[in-house]
Amino acid sequence: MRGHGGRTALCMAMALMFIAPLSPAQEKQMDGIPYPALDGGNDTQYWAVIIATGSETRDATDVNDLRTTLIGHGWKEGNIKLLIEEEATKEEILTTPFEWLNESGADADDIILFFFSMHGEQMEDQQPLDEPDGMDEYLIPYDYDRESGNNSMMDDELSVAFDGLRSRNIVIIFETCHSGGMIDGTEDLGKGGRVVLMSCAADESSGPLFIKKRWLFPYYLIKGMKGDADANGDGWVSAEESFYYAEIPTILRSSLLSLIFLLHPFVRLRPQHPQIYDGWPSQENSGAQLKLVNLSWRKVL
Repeated sequence: MRGHGGRTALCMAMALMFIAPLSPAQEKQMDGIPYPALDGGNDTQYWAVIIATGSETRDATDVNDLRTTLIGHGWKEGNIKLLIEEEATKEEILTTPFEWLNESGADADDIILFFFSMHGEQMEDQQPLDEPDGMDEYLIPYDYDRESGNNSMMDDELSVAFDGLRSRNIVIIFETCHSGGMIDGTEDLGKGGRVVLMSCAADESSGPLFIKKRWLFPYYLIKGMKGDADANGDGWVSAEESFYYAEIPTILRSSLLSLIFLLHPFVRLRPQHPQIYDGWPSQENSGAQLKLVNLSWRKVL
């Protein structure tokens, strides 16, 4: 489960090694992703913010895999911002990526993906009192002080930051303990124009995939983004498809691990059940799917 061990700086090598030759049509599209524009125009941009702190090896592998997958399917490298380890302080998380998106011109028809890989905890509901279970969820940034509790990052605070974005096409992924509670309060992140994918229920921990040295839920989520999750065969992987691809193996693997470690004197693992909130394109009408990965657009990295 996601504990509170020492936080060391990540050493990440993310070099692009081999780029396949591009066709003339692809050359024309290098300045804009060949994805459908939601407003009927041709200026839709795709942006990603990847935040990870708390587990050097697993976070490094997940971050590299997600970043490489997005770039390999047409996302601009310059449209992906990383906040890793010591960069991922509370102030930086709540300000820098949101200012960067707004100042870069991310607008209402753009697609924005946020990925959080952090420790998560719960506390008694804080103002505004909005949690049906009486518990507020919070994330553990790099500069969190465990003794004083300073610099915890509440779900309500994150919600305010997201409300400042212009896009109505936002995907938020949480690889954190108790992440299922990030959408249950009225002031939380469950709002229109968003799809929120959470690694576990509000009362659960989020666990690893030991053999791969990865976090369990992101491993299957990203694997699905590479093509396996395209359930309707339209050549795209949506946020919803990637979730449903990852849901069952995450439950099964975590349940198996909980049995294996049942008698372990120190390690306690319990099954985790990923959660989804789908408010896209609106809370009243969420029948469509928010497309993320164009499988016909590939670069070899």
